[in-house]
Amino acid sequence: MKRYISATLVIFFLLPMTANAASPVQLLQGKCPTPNLSEVNSKQGLPSKANTLLSGLMATKQDTKTWQIVSISPLKKTSHYYKPALKTCKKKVADHTYIIDVLVTKNSAQLPVRMHLFATKVDKDWKIWGLTSY
Repeated sequence: MKRYISATLVIFFLLPMTANAASPVQLLQGKCPTPNLSEVNSKQGLPSKANTLLSGLMATKQDTKTWQIVSISPLKKTSHYYKPALKTCKKKVADHTYIIDVLVTKNSAQLPVRMHLFATKVDKDWKIWGLTSY
């Protein structure tokens, strides 16, 4: 019985739920990326850009213990995160976006928090433009 409850809790926290995934995307720099977006064949440079941004974000939050990038993948139209990204920015931006799934643990006894960063390649550089968490 304990294993069942533990497995259920792990699945609950590691897999996004539809209701939580539909939260609005907050713009990090107050505006969407410019429309001169680059086609992306690889996500090279994106993990280091995400780690740099995360270290800055987490430094401002005193209760953050650790963070871990769980996955980086293209934002698909069937994803629960596509519509919130589309509401925040134009379709062209949403179609060229990668989503970075981050698991954040706290110093206190609170449960871990899921954070999603939205990144797009503009010219030859990655721009992380959005954030949502639950």
